[in-house]
Amino acid sequence: MGSPQDAGDFLRSTLHCESVDIATPPEVQRVEAMGMTGINGGGECEDPAGGDGDVDFLTVEDMEAFQTAVKGDEDEQDDLMIGDDFAVDPSSDDQRRQLLKAGLLFLNCAPDFKAPSGNATDDGEIDGCFTTDYSDDLD
Repeated sequence: MGSPQDAGDFLRSTLHCESVDIATPPEVQRVEAMGMTGINGGGECEDPAGGDGDVDFLTVEDMEAFQTAVKGDEDEQDDLMIGDDFAVDPSSDDQRRQLLKAGLLFLNCAPDFKAPSGNATDDGEIDGCFTTDYSDDLD
């Protein structure tokens, strides 16, 4: 992957987006100015199948810096999903399930996080962050 276009193509094939809107450099700079580090692009999967709402994504060039930023911002810790070099903010449980099936995992940096037994959990790039197939918000 690596590029916003590659991440957008993945989302288009997984969530069946009507179109993918790639973020402009000023839009990416605004996200960075809000404290999200380690990114190099992003965009939005518009009008995915099922009508569940648009899906924002970011391409990540430094996963350690990105996870550090997520860990420091509790508002960003709600059902963020990651691949090898991109992060997705799905807008529905149906989208979350489709992305899990496609190989993405939830990024959880909440203090004292522990997934129930039977769920996959791996250490993230920094202490206190984990990738997991479990989300307590997923019905």
